[in-house]
Amino acid sequence: MRGEYNTRQKRELLRFLKEGGLRHFSVDDVVFEMDRQGEKVGRTTVYRYLEQLAEQGSVRKYQNAQGVTQYQHVADADACGGHFHMMCSRCGNLLHVDCRLMGELSDHLMRDHGFVLDPRETILVGVCEKCRNDGEAVDHGPDGAEGCHHCL
Repeated sequence: MRGEYNTRQKRELLRFLKEGGLRHFSVDDVVFEMDRQGEKVGRTTVYRYLEQLAEQGSVRKYQNAQGVTQYQHVADADACGGHFHMMCSRCGNLLHVDCRLMGELSDHLMRDHGFVLDPRETILVGVCEKCRNDGEAVDHGPDGAEGCHHCL
């Protein structure tokens, strides 16, 4: 069986994701942004490595409101697995939810319905406050709402 190689491209991709913080990226976003930074990485390489990182828990994988698969670096996989997430159906931002009520909902589902809710896989979809106040559907792309004139 072939071992895993720690190539320069993989190291640069992981660096890029870590520097992105809570930003989320599609495969094409990663290829474009890394190319812009002077790092040529093939789309297939990016896809395979992001999938590998998602399986390892270093990257969160989800589909945004437009159905595009997004990847987001997870600095602390255990912490991210312990809370729920909300996604804005307009801008696509993924928000972390540390809320007592969500824990109570999870407990209720287990106790009264025998259903174990997995917070890592549970995303509540709605419209964030910024988009509701703006009234416009805005796709913020990989940079999220940070600095967007629609969301200030």
